[in-house]
Amino acid sequence: MGTRTADGAAQADGAARAGAAAQPGAAAQAAEARGPALPDGLAGLDGEAGLLEVVVARRTPVADGVLALELARIDGRPLPPYRPGSHVDLHLGNGQVRQYSLCGDPADTSRYRLGILRTADSRGGSRHVHTRIREGLFLLMSPPKNNFPLVADAPRSVLFAGGIGVTPLLAMARELARLDRSFEVHYRARDRGRLAFAPELTELAGPGRVTCYTDDAAGGAADFDAEAVIRRAGPGAHVYMCGPRGFMDHVAAAAGRAGVPAELLHEENFTNDVDLTGTPFTVVAARSKVTARVEADRTIAETLRDHGVAVRTSCGTGVCGTCLTAVLRGEPDHRDVFQSPAQQRANTAVTLCCSRSRTPELVVDL
Repeated sequence: MGTRTADGAAQADGAARAGAAAQPGAAAQAAEARGPALPDGLAGLDGEAGLLEVVVARRTPVADGVLALELARIDGRPLPPYRPGSHVDLHLGNGQVRQYSLCGDPADTSRYRLGILRTADSRGGSRHVHTRIREGLFLLMSPPKNNFPLVADAPRSVLFAGGIGVTPLLAMARELARLDRSFEVHYRARDRGRLAFAPELTELAGPGRVTCYTDDAAGGAADFDAEAVIRRAGPGAHVYMCGPRGFMDHVAAAAGRAGVPAELLHEENFTNDVDLTGTPFTVVAARSKVTARVEADRTIAETLRDHGVAVRTSCGTGVCGTCLTAVLRGEPDHRDVFQSPAQQRANTAVTLCCSRSRTPELVVDL
């Protein structure tokens, strides 16, 4: 892959970074001493769209199949502040970009922490992280984005985590505990070996606030009654959920039966099993003055790029919202999970990476 790590010059580089803020030009000198810092797959992307150059400062197994990566800026400067629920787009150096929740302490801007599960049905991203990403490797990362914000002043919050979905909720629990808010966490995993960050979560949340459910424990899945939990929380409680789609569908159904209004139900998606194909239609990029036919097996983003229109995408499956674009005319066939059902019904924006059109022509603001 032609990677460049910090192993060979770690001591000199660390000293240069530590003094960069106090010594004018020190960061530039350190960068010059390092030479080419990024993997070949990332060369030329540094500086694009505000991407941050980071180094893998620490790589730690935290559960069966789960790694924690701690990332710091190469130049030693603080990372951008973020709020609980945020994620970053991590450029892996092999052409792939993946979204990972920030699960560290938002008060610590010296480094970000990610929790990454190696999945059997991975499209290559998690497998690459687990097999190729090592301490000292330089990567590119977006600034934090937050599509899953915490309403910190809610009268009560109930957090439902399924497997690796605990990562954004860990940061939320930390914030709620710091503010001394009323909250509880219900954490479901296949077995105890897969309860990533469970000891940390239990410690920071405080006594009686965290309940874990695993199939290899007494009671196991039978004890997990999301509807009963939500009903006990009472009216006005905000419900947060993150995990596999089936898990979130289960919690959402329980919340519906318990009468939770849609505006009090919050979810985070990082996967979307989406069908990208469909009936051909015409897309018009109004500002670019481009009209093109989107074939049955092509996406809007691919088609517009073929005709010279710049379209920024990241996830490719309607999860992250990077390609969300205003609709000027026509009715989108929404296939994303980024927008809420209400936002999709409004038909004011469309994700170009996966959605299509219900009308013969779709005009977008590009």
